[in-house]
Amino acid sequence: MTQLGLVVSLDRCMDTRGCMGACKQEHNVDLGAFWVRTYTSTTGDYPDAETYFIPVMCQHCRKPSCLPACPEQAISKREDGIVIIDTTSCAACEGKVCIDACPYGAISYNERDNTVGKCDLCAARVDEGLPPACAFACNSNAWLFGDVDDPESDISKVIALMSDNVHQLKVDSGNEPSCYYLLSSKEWRDMEGLRVR
Repeated sequence: MTQLGLVVSLDRCMDTRGCMGACKQEHNVDLGAFWVRTYTSTTGDYPDAETYFIPVMCQHCRKPSCLPACPEQAISKREDGIVIIDTTSCAACEGKVCIDACPYGAISYNERDNTVGKCDLCAARVDEGLPPACAFACNSNAWLFGDVDDPESDISKVIALMSDNVHQLKVDSGNEPSCYYLLSSKEWRDMEGLRVR
């Protein structure tokens, strides 16, 4: 099987938000909506405060809770593990229950056409053999894209090599996310107390 995913090194992330800009440009995301949102995690007080930045996007879960929540069956999972939304079917839904079903807050509402949007790992780019725009645009080379189920892939090797410092968001949700975060220099806090700057 194939499960495409991401590794983001929070030790490297400098909060330049190139990932956010590249995503918005690639998908023409509406003003005020974000398919990648960078949060700030800060613990402690000056002079002992610890801060890191964490980009949060659709986690392309193995068991995405948004998929069964969608009454219009607009959300599906491709064979490569990418979770996508059919906006035509989505427009028929009034409740948009998928937004609440996502434990990561990764689904954005588009008021203009009554649809939702989210990271699709730049499926069109992936189909052309290119990495997602966020990974390509990162100035600090903090993003890595690949097949997390292939033990020979670069992404799997990094996950195995850094196993003591690999984290995932809300693992207790049961969603089994395929996005991983590397953090060795500071205390991992998951999504607790994240702020948008």
